[in-house]
Amino acid sequence: MSSIGLYFLEYTSAMALGYLAGRRLGWRAPARAFTAVVSLIIFLVAASSAPVIIGEAGYILGVSLVYALVLALTSALPLYAIDRARGPNAGVAVPSISAVAVSSLALGISVGYFIRAPYSAFVEPVLIALLFLAGLDLGAMGPLKLKPSLLITPLASLGASFAVGLAFYYALGINPAVAVGMGWYSFTGPYLLSASHDAVLASIGFLANFLREQATYILTPALARYMPPYAAIAMGGATTMDNTLPLYRAVYGSEYVVPAVINGVLLTILTPFIVPLVYLAFR
Repeated sequence: MSSIGLYFLEYTSAMALGYLAGRRLGWRAPARAFTAVVSLIIFLVAASSAPVIIGEAGYILGVSLVYALVLALTSALPLYAIDRARGPNAGVAVPSISAVAVSSLALGISVGYFIRAPYSAFVEPVLIALLFLAGLDLGAMGPLKLKPSLLITPLASLGASFAVGLAFYYALGINPAVAVGMGWYSFTGPYLLSASHDAVLASIGFLANFLREQATYILTPALARYMPPYAAIAMGGATTMDNTLPLYRAVYGSEYVVPAVINGVLLTILTPFIVPLVYLAFR
């Protein structure tokens, strides 16, 4: 079986099993369990990449920050002309998962720099566990009504992100798989490390998508007076079904919760397929 077929089989099976369990049993991943798995996978990726991250910290952080900002703003552009509705500005608390991610990242870099061990060998099984938990959440949500109009946002966000990925690929040689991670940093970084064994690419894949999520927290309330709701949802990528969902509820109102969830669900389903496909096409 080809490498891309193997990845699809592993990821599809893990998410499908989680989805079936969620649908049949009505279970959702406990918040603590999900946070623990995300924390562990961030720690492992950071620890395995620590020497490279520290050695090339300026380049990795600088590129990742620019990448994240361009991704966030470019993803919002296609929807800006379509949706002209306005919503009120509001202060929004950042969910605790952001603090957990930063802490796990810092701890992983510190431990990995001083204690050398085969951390990357554990990335793949933890990644499969993460996909199972994501499937569990999707299944427990129950059926969502997919109006054709609600497909525009995820498709526009994905298309714009891929365009950004191509621009960075031709300018800096960075695989476009980074861009189509759609903010799902706990999948994209670990996958790129497992598939490429390139710590720089994996670090940028993780940080660019993590910083895209953080940029969404900052830019959505700051630009809510000027940014239509669906443009803001496109900015959040796959995170709009969970981490950034409270943001849209607080800034734009409860009527945008369902569009945000559908956007995030569809991109969460697509990301484990598209990231490997794009990586292998441009490696």
